[in-house]
Amino acid sequence: MTGDLSVTYDRNQLVRVFVKGGMITPQIFMTVLEASEMAGNYFVHFGSREDILFPVEPSILPRIEKYLTTHHVDFEYGKRDAYQNIVSSAIALDITANTSWLNLDKYLSILKSFDFTPRLKINITDPKQSMVPLFTGHLNYIAAERADYWYLYIRNEHNRNRLEKWPTLIRSADLSKLSRYVENRLVKSPKSLLADLIVGLAEYLKIDSIVSKVELRLPNSLFPYYEGLNNVDESLLWLGLYWRNNEFDIAFLRKACQLCMQTGPAYIYISPWKSFVVKGINAADQLSWEKLMGQMGINMRHSSLELNWHIPVLDEEALLLKRYLVQELDQQDISTHGLTYTIETTEDKLWFTSIVIQKSTEQHHHHQPVYHLLYAKEFNPNSTVYYSYAKMVHKEILPAMLIELSKLYYKTLKF
Repeated sequence: MTGDLSVTYDRNQLVRVFVKGGMITPQIFMTVLEASEMAGNYFVHFGSREDILFPVEPSILPRIEKYLTTHHVDFEYGKRDAYQNIVSSAIALDITANTSWLNLDKYLSILKSFDFTPRLKINITDPKQSMVPLFTGHLNYIAAERADYWYLYIRNEHNRNRLEKWPTLIRSADLSKLSRYVENRLVKSPKSLLADLIVGLAEYLKIDSIVSKVELRLPNSLFPYYEGLNNVDESLLWLGLYWRNNEFDIAFLRKACQLCMQTGPAYIYISPWKSFVVKGINAADQLSWEKLMGQMGINMRHSSLELNWHIPVLDEEALLLKRYLVQELDQQDISTHGLTYTIETTEDKLWFTSIVIQKSTEQHHHHQPVYHLLYAKEFNPNSTVYYSYAKMVHKEILPAMLIELSKLYYKTLKF
């Protein structure tokens, strides 16, 4: 399956592989790559919920399903959204600031306790990092300063997606149990509010929770540059890679997995930004990775203008608009460091970027598309409050509007 994405296949033909917490071993990743190749692909996509996607024609689906099931790979086919991938900010460890008690072992322990594939979107994140959005789940667990405890914010689509804060902090060991309880209640009664979920909880579940008067503080750190080979310390490095079209080459990924297995990195981390990270690279193996990049023709130094965009998978219209805007902003030599962008061509209110470019449902002069520009409160992508900046803007005017917003951001920037 190659060629124009909009012609070749659509989202109903996608296999979505669940990658719990965005962490996948090289061995399992190799299995997923093999399945995609069996389906006639030379690539895989990465999704905004840290999952892996690839197209499969219905005629060969049974073969692919059998292969993945035999190898114990959790997946879903088509645009059903019956189940969801668990998102974590484990990818941000060693790359951005982090809460002192939250390390890789803690993430692994929590993720292992989820012995079911949830129907609700669950986020498990560190509030001090800025790589992974905090509030794009239905259940959003956010690390507290108190060791081993978490805030919980519930976002219910049947309650206008408003965030409701759970009244107590939840212990790490109870996240999976509470998630299963809340999910069961919401599946039966989708319009349940926070008070409804708390009533009767003690009858069904015993959890370790404490009351805290310390309010959650949202991060205000800049969005990190996550590409290239970077030092953790004198002995370790991490590698971040991004593809413009979100078609990650299987031949390269297979060699990267093999190199991981030969040299030690235990996991490959998928980001919500259609990119991936390899951590735990020994400094002694740096040359091996650089040779692999060179031999496969991999670009490790894209402009930072390209790395901070959220584009829906298979949205050719959004991808083309992004390319146009990046080119125009690059010619203006404008800085967008710290800002993130969403291009929305179909309605989706779960934004997680500083700025949103929203295609209007109305057509303007000569049937050309026009756009609305919105920005998050204080330009914080974890804010759920967005302000309108401009409406019914033509494509050609968008670069100038984005430059204005960039200047406004730097004018109001605080640390």
